[in-house]
Amino acid sequence: MNSIAVALRAVSKAVGGDAVLNGVDLEVGFGKVVAVRGRSGVGKTTLAKIVALLLKPDKGDVVFLGRRVNSLTWDALANLRLRYIGYVDQLCKLVPNITAFENIELPLKMLGVPKRERIERVRELSSLLGIEEKLLRYPNELSGGERQRVVIARALVKKPTVVVADEPFAHLDDETMKVVLEYLNQLAKRNSVATLITTTDLYTPLEVDEEFVLENGVLKKRC
Repeated sequence: MNSIAVALRAVSKAVGGDAVLNGVDLEVGFGKVVAVRGRSGVGKTTLAKIVALLLKPDKGDVVFLGRRVNSLTWDALANLRLRYIGYVDQLCKLVPNITAFENIELPLKMLGVPKRERIERVRELSSLLGIEEKLLRYPNELSGGERQRVVIARALVKKPTVVVADEPFAHLDDETMKVVLEYLNQLAKRNSVATLITTTDLYTPLEVDEEFVLENGVLKKRC
């Protein structure tokens, strides 16, 4: 079995006429947690969205679970995301007119998971993330940190093969950040989940397997 879950090969991407990725190579292996650091606006979100199959590169290849996916239709990519990818959006986007519980549960309903199992999975993750008392609230009734934890729970509840977390710690306190990172590492090692994390934090030590820095469209490994 190929040890690489997702790979970018010489990927380039322009946004608004500006080149933000220039010949980027990146591999995220099964059971590995990889961090990409970089200042705000350097293209980390673009990189994360390409890995999560939300964007297509202008040049280069995206290989997902051993398959080159550049030429797939958007519907086919959406199906792969639903089945295999847990995506944490840095903007903490939630469906506004349903509760936190229903937001977390949503991908499980789309996958046809039985109700009892849906309830168990939502409760398990909400307890871990400290939001079990907030599940009946609507997004506009939650703080920024609470919304971020709901988004993280929604991404992880379906037990994805690949996790792409774009700035997952931006609204979290230090203690919750440690809990989330520890859980991501446990998932990676226990379930062979491939995990990519982006962060604007250039200096705080992170317990990850590999680190890269994105600057001027170039991705470099951090020693």
